[in-house]
Amino acid sequence: MRALCAYLIAVSLQSMPLAAAQVTGDPEIISKIMTELGLEVTQGQDVEGLPMLESEVDDTLFNVFFYECKPQCRRMQFVTGFQMSEPMTPEDANDWNRDNPFGKLVVAESGNPYLEMDIGLAGDGLGRENFEDALATWRAVLGDFRAAITD
Repeated sequence: MRALCAYLIAVSLQSMPLAAAQVTGDPEIISKIMTELGLEVTQGQDVEGLPMLESEVDDTLFNVFFYECKPQCRRMQFVTGFQMSEPMTPEDANDWNRDNPFGKLVVAESGNPYLEMDIGLAGDGLGRENFEDALATWRAVLGDFRAAITD
């Protein structure tokens, strides 16, 4: 009976590896988790040949860039850009950044803003629940910024 219980526990753990997995700096695993959470994800590479993911949340396209990948990536960054009818000033970005600590707004020379959110993955990475929370935070940051530029 003990052998049967041990077997059933082992089988159940094998059938849900991503549900309980640590989220490490493996873009493939991150892509699969994002897909499990209902996002469509396209895998690719950035201009430097590093892994990159492309996805969409609430009608806003965004990229996930990975950094310091040897072999696991130590950092990832959610990034999206916005085309503005009137250029945004660095002062506007500073005001927004001061009141919104989880996303960082950067203004390009063109005056178009780029919203970024960094996530550290060094060592053990982070737990699945923390990753899901980070993704929910990204969604909230995007919503807050879209509301700020349309008001």
